[in-house]
This record gives sequence, C-alpha cells and structure tokens, in this order.
Amino acid sequence: MTLNGSTSLPYTPKEMGRSSLSRTFILYTLGLFAVLGVIFIGILTKITWDASHARAIRVTEAFFQATKRPFERAIWTVNADATLQLIRGLESLEVVEKVWVETPDTGNFGEPVTGPRAAEALSYTLNSPSTILHKDAIGQVFILIDRNTISYEIVSTVGFIVTAIIVYLLLLAIVIRTVFRRLIGQPLSAIVEYLSTPRLIEDPPKAELMPGRADEIGILAASLQSMVQRRHLDLQKIQEYQTNLEDLVAHRTEQLKLVQEELIQADNLAALGALVAGVSHELNTPLGNALMAATTIKDSTGYLRTELEEQKLSKEALENEVERISDTAHIIEKTLGRARELVGNFRQVAVDRQSEKKRSFNFDHIIRETLATLQPTLKKTPFKVELDLHADEIIDSYPGAVSQLVSNFVENAIKHGYEGRSEGLIKLSSQVVHPKDKNRNNSNERKIIFKCQDFGVGIPEKNLKKVFEPFFTTKFGKGGSGLGMAICYQLVTEALNGTISVSSSVGSGTEFIIEFPAMAAQDTRKPLGQKVH
Repeated sequence: MTLNGSTSLPYTPKEMGRSSLSRTFILYTLGLFAVLGVIFIGILTKITWDASHARAIRVTEAFFQATKRPFERAIWTVNADATLQLIRGLESLEVVEKVWVETPDTGNFGEPVTGPRAAEALSYTLNSPSTILHKDAIGQVFILIDRNTISYEIVSTVGFIVTAIIVYLLLLAIVIRTVFRRLIGQPLSAIVEYLSTPRLIEDPPKAELMPGRADEIGILAASLQSMVQRRHLDLQKIQEYQTNLEDLVAHRTEQLKLVQEELIQADNLAALGALVAGVSHELNTPLGNALMAATTIKDSTGYLRTELEEQKLSKEALENEVERISDTAHIIEKTLGRARELVGNFRQVAVDRQSEKKRSFNFDHIIRETLATLQPTLKKTPFKVELDLHADEIIDSYPGAVSQLVSNFVENAIKHGYEGRSEGLIKLSSQVVHPKDKNRNNSNERKIIFKCQDFGVGIPEKNLKKVFEPFFTTKFGKGGSGLGMAICYQLVTEALNGTISVSSSVGSGTEFIIEFPAMAAQDTRKPLGQKVH
C-alpha cells in the first residue's frame, strides 16, 4: 500500500482460491483424520489377524480331536488309504492349507512342507491305541494353517471399514467446507475485496463492512475499517505537511545555521577573553617592574632636591644618584619594551582575527606572534612547543585564519593529544614549496606546507574519518562542542583555499598537514569561526 492511498494485493484472485483459508483448513483437517485413520486401520488389521488366526487354530484343533482316534488306528494298522483319506478330510477345511503325518516306522503320509513355512505348522502327537497304560507315540500330525484365507477375510473386513472411512471423510469435508465458507470464508473474502478497493486510503467506502455481526470476524472488520479511516486522516495530514515541507526544511536549516554561528561567535568571544586575560597576566610583571623603577627615580630626585636645598650635595653623591637613575631608566625601557611587544602581538592577532581581511605578512612571524599570545596558557602546562620553521617569506593571504589554526592545533594537542599525560612535545613546522621547472620568485605558484605534530595518545582509526565533522567530539558534556576541527577544515578549504589531512596511530601521536597557496584568491573567505574543543 503506497502513500497516495492506492492498494495492491500480493496474489491474484485465482492464486488466492488455490491457497484459500478454507482449502488449507480442510487439507489439514482431512490430513489429520487420514493419519488417524491409517493408525486405526493398522491396529484393526493386527487385531483382526490375530483373532482370525486364533479362530482357525481352534477350528482345526476341534476337527483334529474328532479324527484323532481314526488317525491312530489307521497308522497303527498301517492303513495308508484310511490315513490319506483322513488327511484329505482335514485339508478340506477352509482354514487348512496342508496336512502330513510323520511316523518313525512306516514313513510319511502326505507331502511335507519344507522351508520357513514348516516351522508355522501345528504339531499333534499320535499314540498307540493298543494300550492306554503305555500311550506309546506312533507318529505326529502336522497341520499348516492357510494364510491366504485369513488374509482374504481380513482384506474384506478392513476394505469395508476403509471405504466407510473415506466416505465419512468426504462427507465431513463437504460439511466443513460449507460451514467454513459461510462463517469464515465469505466474510474474509469480503474483507479482501474491501482491501483491494482502488484508492482505499484516499477515499474509503462509508458503508459498514459487516453489519450486525458481533463475533470475532465482525470485530476484525470494524477494527479494519477504523484503521483505514485513521490512515485516511493521517494521509491528509501528511499531504498537508508535504506541501509545507520545503519551507519548513529551509526554516530549520536557517535556524541551524544561526545556532552554529552563535556557537562560533560565543567561542570567538571566549577565546579573545582568555587571550586578554593571559596578556593581562603577562603585562603585570613588566608594568610592575616599571612602576618600581619609577618609584626609585622619584626617590632619587627627591633626595637630590633635598640635598640641593640644604646645599649638602657632593659630587660623589650626585654621580651615584645619576648612575642609579640611569640604571633604573634602563630597566624601565626594557620592561616597557617587553610590555609593548606583548601588546603589539595581542593587537595584531586580535585585529587579524576580527578584521578577516587579506594582507601580506610573514608566515613564520605570524606563528611566533600567535605562540607569544599563547605563552600564558603554555606556562601553566608541562608541555613544550618546538618550532621548525622554514617559511620565512612574505605571503598574501589571511593571517587571522593562520593564527586561529595555530591556536586551535596547539590547544587541541594539549587538551586531547596529551590527555592524561604529565609531559609532552608539540612540534610546529613550516616550509615553502616552489613549483618544479618554474621561476622560484613567482609567488603565485608557491605553496606553504604547515604541520602540527604531537606524540600523545593518538586517534582511533574509527574516529579518523569523523575528525572534521561538525559536532563530533569525544568530550561531549565535558566542555567540548565538536566544532574545533570542523572550523579548521573550513578555514583551510574556504579561507586559505588549501587542503588539510590527518594521520594518527593510537599511542604514537597525531599529525595534521595543511597545504595552501602563498597567494590566496580574492573573496574566497567566509566569516571566521574560532577554536572549539
């Protein structure tokens, strides 16, 4: 059944007739009765055989007892004709197949049976009629029961019973099929026909399917009609929803972009706040030293003024104070120079990240300036940064993107690469690749390769393909939002127009490799995000 409400059945009406429920029910029922009938006929055949065989033995024994005396006299008097006449008399019985007499003195009378059948013969002993006291045995009579006669009797009896059972099963099948079709088959056919109605879900019939029927079939039909009506209402809602689905998707996509931009902006402000806090902390030392030196100069000038007013100033004291003031001024110059360097680095990095403009800059200098702003953070950790920079050339690109990449990679190595470690080394390297067989001074053809390598815990292979996916993080719920490496990927591919790759081995560390042209194309940037962990 498709969404537009059209219906289709998996079987044709002819196939449904061959596999109908009534046909299956009758086959199973008659099959069960047939199995039970076979078992019954087998038991009946065994009982009838035993009874017929026992009756044949009783009849044979009764007749033999009636002819025993004549047998004994005929054998005693060696009257072969009388003996053979008695044998033919016994063989004339319907249940007797063969009779013969074996004597130790006068030989055998009749034709003995040999082979396995001989063991089935009944044996009776003949005694001498001359004396009752000794009862000497004069021979034995063997009587073989006719199995064919018994078998024919059994076949006749069992055949009649089998015929009666078959007729009973046929009549039972007709009755069951009639009752089943009336009570179950026809109602189910009506339900199937109802389900095969074209456009059933879009326009369901209003008439009641099984009016006045309150049994299980009636409940099934009512439930089915109720379900179709609900599907009809659901289909109407789905169609209404589909008409507005594109607008809804566009609206949700716009909301998702706004949320992502807000997350990036929030991290941007947080990163700048952390940068300000670190630089402020670093400025405390040089500014404090400058304040102490200024205080020293103030004390010296006060001392000189007092000595001059009292006319007690000597040449030696003046020279000492001048030297002291000179040394102090040197200290002030050195400390304020350090403060000026920190402020300059911070201002350049902050301007680059916020302005998002392309300009010419020295690649290695940007890396050093960024690391200078990260020194307050690095001093609080046991980790070291090693530089192997060989890209001391002027390039025309986006310094803010480069600075942000360096910050993201260094802090990512600290928080993730060396998680649980008490020491570690972060190696930053750069180099310029010039085009082959071309002028090395052609800046448009140069490429910058920047690498960040740590020797920490590494990234499992199953996570390598997800590193640059948005919102993928192993620290979800612990301060990580999963945007850090996704923003790095965006910065490299969209801002710097380059490529980024990652390789890692669990327990050995991770290496990120960035390659981008030294001359960036115009208007390739989108607004920069910020590092996220």
